[in-house]
Amino acid sequence: MRSIARGIATLATAVALAACSGGTGATTGPATQGPQATQGPAATTAGSAVCTDSTGTTTVQATVANFQWGPVSAKVGDVITWTNSDTAPHKVALDDGSCTMSSSIAGSGGKASLVFSAAGTYPFHCSIHPSMKGTITIS
Repeated sequence: MRSIARGIATLATAVALAACSGGTGATTGPATQGPQATQGPAATTAGSAVCTDSTGTTTVQATVANFQWGPVSAKVGDVITWTNSDTAPHKVALDDGSCTMSSSIAGSGGKASLVFSAAGTYPFHCSIHPSMKGTITIS
């Protein structure tokens, strides 16, 4: 059973990598690194994402309240922890699809954290409430 799951995961990774390597040299997309826009998170390598969930010690506090994200500025490797002041759950998802929190930030004081591996400006939204938009700036 594990070999079937491993085969499916390998096939999905190969398809995703093939889709990302369009070969046109176009440099469009929402994530930026330096002055040039790039397609998706250019600083990632196969099998890694520009951000991941974290249970590490918080280095940057972020908020969500009244269905609005507070501003977020951090450095590569900082643990960004969002505290949810709304009663409804929220979930951070980068607009380019390269990273989404694995679980929601529970309402009424729930917390969840991400850590970024590449500098850039990352537009994001709440995957539960798509009209909630924000920007994460990583230096």
